[in-house]
Amino acid sequence: MTINANGSVVNKLTTTSAAGVPVTLSWVKITGIFNESQLISKLYSKTDGSFDFTSHIDTTYFSKGYSLSLNVGSSNEYIILGYSGLIETRTYSFDQNAFQNIQFEVYKKANLKIKLHRTLNDNFQSYAITHSNVVDNDFLYDYNVQSPQEVIDKNTSEIDVATVADVYTKIKTTKTFANGTSTVTLDSVKCTSNSTSVYDVSF
Repeated sequence: MTINANGSVVNKLTTTSAAGVPVTLSWVKITGIFNESQLISKLYSKTDGSFDFTSHIDTTYFSKGYSLSLNVGSSNEYIILGYSGLIETRTYSFDQNAFQNIQFEVYKKANLKIKLHRTLNDNFQSYAITHSNVVDNDFLYDYNVQSPQEVIDKNTSEIDVATVADVYTKIKTTKTFANGTSTVTLDSVKCTSNSTSVYDVSF
């Protein structure tokens, strides 16, 4: 059987077209905690953000517990956020119209380098760094220092983070002590595309 997939990829913040974003058609099966995936077709959105392609599929996969997944991925210029914006759609049975006029949403990418500097001599159990961008309280895990010695040994640790361009990226740190208490700091930095912003954390 053949199935056609068409639609567009847009920058969710500006609603403008997003070119060069990978669009993938795959068979997906959930096995335990993992997804088993078999690629069928992959192409990239055009200059105007559109995509339109037809693929041959073996529909017996549906009876084997697979679903047919159409999704977008990150590229050099754009990133996807699983918690904000449509990045995947699936069908669990053959439907010729399942992937018609799909609008996927991505974000312009910015690079952020978080530099950790161990400057205090307090003893802590863990020091977690997370960040958030377009959704206020959805923080993504970046790194967790398990002991003061971990950063002392390296002198300076650097964490490379892909984030959303042209909005404020919130950076939250949580220092937890052996007695169960913790201290939290929250700051933000606006990152731009085509450059790497640097944020220093002293702790």
